[in-house]
Amino acid sequence: MTDPAPQPDALDPRTLSRLAGGLAHELKNPLSTIGLHLELLREQWASEEDPRTRRSVRMIDTLKQEVGRLDEILQDFLLFARTDQLDRAPTDLNLLVERVVDFVRPEAAARAIRLETYLDGALPELVVDASRLRQVLLNLLINARQAIGEEGGRVELFSRREGEEAVIEVVDDGPGMDADTLAACFQVYFSRKKGGSGLGLPTVRRIVEAHGGAVELESSPGHGTRARIRLPIEAAAEAPEEDGE
Repeated sequence: MTDPAPQPDALDPRTLSRLAGGLAHELKNPLSTIGLHLELLREQWASEEDPRTRRSVRMIDTLKQEVGRLDEILQDFLLFARTDQLDRAPTDLNLLVERVVDFVRPEAAARAIRLETYLDGALPELVVDASRLRQVLLNLLINARQAIGEEGGRVELFSRREGEEAVIEVVDDGPGMDADTLAACFQVYFSRKKGGSGLGLPTVRRIVEAHGGAVELESSPGHGTRARIRLPIEAAAEAPEEDGE
């Protein structure tokens, strides 16, 4: 009986994440250089009025848009790949929610979208990576804004404690999703949005699960979408320090 062929060494998830992040970082540098040179070319030709030059300027604008789109995709990929690198610290989740809402409120108001918060003041601090959770909330708010569209609507954010979990919900009154879209929306590179990277919700899930939590989505056509984040409450974050004897 012959021995089975040796299998290649498998990369552990952390190593694979670092390799993927490093590759994306290396791709961003030449993309930035290409974008800079395109901008310099455009500046040189912008004052020319002959038809050939104007066509060239339009082509440069198209290339710049594509470079920008690739850069956004790489940025999304970097966020997706590097969820194993968390910088945890005690964090006031309600304050985090309020700051994210304040950041997006002007754009939401310009689109006739009302943002309302209902936050549990008794929620304890959590030991989390605040910058990563900020990205989670931003992604969910961007999804809600895009779902509502140009007609205006309402997005509500809730926080509360359920047992040993902190819960944050983002609820929109957009058109909602059918069962097939809801089932597929956490798949990498799945997107029904024009120009979407398909990494937004997978990144949300990876970040929350890296914190030991979970993400739940509820949606149906005509009834909006409810995104629920569950995070474990660390005992060390809320236990008072004992006085030394």
